[in-house]
Amino acid sequence: MALSLDQLMAETVLELSLVTPTSPDLLKRAVRWVASTELVDPAPFLRGGELLLTTGAFIQANDQEGWRTFADRLKHKRVTAIGFGCGLTHADVPRALVESATAVGLPVLLVPYSVPFVRISEFVADMIVADRFKDMGRASNLAAELAQLISNEAPLMTLLGRIAEEIGGEAAILDIDGRVVASWPLHREWRMDLVLQGLATSGTTGYHAVPLDQAGAHDHILVGRSGMAVESVRMAMSSAATLVAIDLTRRLQEEPSNATRMAAVLTGLTDWTTPTPTLVRALRVAGFESDVPTVVLLAAPKPAFSAGYSLRLRLAVEQVLPVVRSVRSGELLVLFAQGGTGDTTGEVLEVLRREMPGRAIVVAGPARDAEEIRLVLASARAMVTEELARPQRSRAFDLTSIVAAAAGRGGQHAAREVLQPLIDHDAKADGQLTHTLRTYLRLDARQHATAEALHVHRNTLRYRLTQIGRLLEADLDSLETLVICNLAFRLYDAAGG
Repeated sequence: MALSLDQLMAETVLELSLVTPTSPDLLKRAVRWVASTELVDPAPFLRGGELLLTTGAFIQANDQEGWRTFADRLKHKRVTAIGFGCGLTHADVPRALVESATAVGLPVLLVPYSVPFVRISEFVADMIVADRFKDMGRASNLAAELAQLISNEAPLMTLLGRIAEEIGGEAAILDIDGRVVASWPLHREWRMDLVLQGLATSGTTGYHAVPLDQAGAHDHILVGRSGMAVESVRMAMSSAATLVAIDLTRRLQEEPSNATRMAAVLTGLTDWTTPTPTLVRALRVAGFESDVPTVVLLAAPKPAFSAGYSLRLRLAVEQVLPVVRSVRSGELLVLFAQGGTGDTTGEVLEVLRREMPGRAIVVAGPARDAEEIRLVLASARAMVTEELARPQRSRAFDLTSIVAAAAGRGGQHAAREVLQPLIDHDAKADGQLTHTLRTYLRLDARQHATAEALHVHRNTLRYRLTQIGRLLEADLDSLETLVICNLAFRLYDAAGG
């Protein structure tokens, strides 16, 4: 903990007394170092946070303008306080200095003749060294705790939460474009201009920033906001940065390293001939429990994939569900997540709408077993379209999910048997009956619209529909027949027919 001005005044051996009317908040200011000067303008040689000791040999006691300029310069340099030595040049602290310092909120302490400046300097130096040892110990303990959390695969937000606790403020990771990758507390705003200022000023503005160049986590910055002593925060942030970089790099590389296992899961889910036991084994190899509720997400990154997009999405989901795996499927990014309780799907959707608005993402589930994962994945995939403009929840029950449920139980073979008479007829006669029925179903059995879409006369369409009914031995005016044919086409297409 940094030495504050009121703590310094409380040391009786220093015999310091306050001569300016000063608020308690100003007395809580940290004394970073002690500097002595007899220069008219010492500002170029100061960094801020100093207790500046002087006897005022360079300015006459009644030089109002001289003392005003002196106080302004020190205030601009963020000096903590002035320690004025009496008994040499001036018998007492000049009234003009007291008035000028009071006007800019700069405390002035009277240093009696009996107290040499070196006594104050040595005392502060000893206190700073002691604080540094304490800070080093805390930073070492923080590093050990973060290492343990990483070994337990704790969410990145947990690491940031521990860092925020240590610095008594807030912590976040930003990418090079200033986007918040993760933060603690959640949903805090971070201004990139202030982060860059924190880099330039080494945290003296309350913003602390450490580039994560270690371990391959390039283009990311660990940032913190804290009112604690600058050196204490800086040491904690520096200690944490390497471990955060290691964990971030692991996460960035996790998708490629899991690609083979996750590809097997995705293949088993989309190839509906895959037996359920095979699918269950693939899920377990990928790190999932086959009988634990699973949330499925499909995202269409625009304009293209990036490691940063995948990481942001996974970290957003991790706010609700701790176990998250991702895999690419063509132009889509597919995520599977487990580990939460309650309405996890709704909670994930709420997080995504808050942190990734305007993104084409579908959230589905929770699915209670491997077969249901297959069902919700199919339903979610059907919802990812170019028109999707924000995160949406997949419908719990729709035609696509019914097809998915049926396809794994011999439905594909049955569907082909239903359509086979039309397929054989078209193959022999170079006919258009299969295409006609597809169009008729797509246009909700509206004859006029179907005739226009096929560019045929309505009588021709009626003739074809009669042929189709005869070949299928079914009544096309029956809703049941239309539903069966629609399902048959979907299952047939799913099998690659």
